[in-house]
Amino acid sequence: MSETDNDKPKLGMRAPLGVRRTVETGKVKQSFSHGRSNTVIVETKKARTFRKPGDPAPTEQVAAPAPAEVEAPSAPAPRAEPPAPPRAPSNETPQERQARLLREAEEQRMRALEEQRHREEAERARAAEEEKRRAEERAAAAAAAEAAPAPEAAPA
Repeated sequence: MSETDNDKPKLGMRAPLGVRRTVETGKVKQSFSHGRSNTVIVETKKARTFRKPGDPAPTEQVAAPAPAEVEAPSAPAPRAEPPAPPRAPSNETPQERQARLLREAEEQRMRALEEQRHREEAERARAAEEEKRRAEERAAAAAAAEAAPAPEAAPA
């Protein structure tokens, strides 16, 4: 075979795919506490964005300036949720884990009982207030009925 045969492109072979570089490099000077310094090369990767073929190129939008005057909220903010219990350490023994779970269950049960007691007290107070209001309305209606003169029968 001759040299010219090796240089011919082969049919059906594609050109190798090229990949653009997504990493930018820069130099940073590192300083150590004992006085030594070192220059290192830093690589920063660009965030890759994927688009479907045929989609228009994304245009960067400039954020609108914030309004100068901000109104105070008229309604009070909703009550914040109680913080989640702290995560248990993963290095505890099965006995410690069981004791912690039992303690947490007991605390939760006590909180539920306390909340139920508060609800019942509030309900009793509301019912007593409602009964007091009804009694006052009945007394006012009875007083109004007594104060109004009874209609007299017309002589025939």
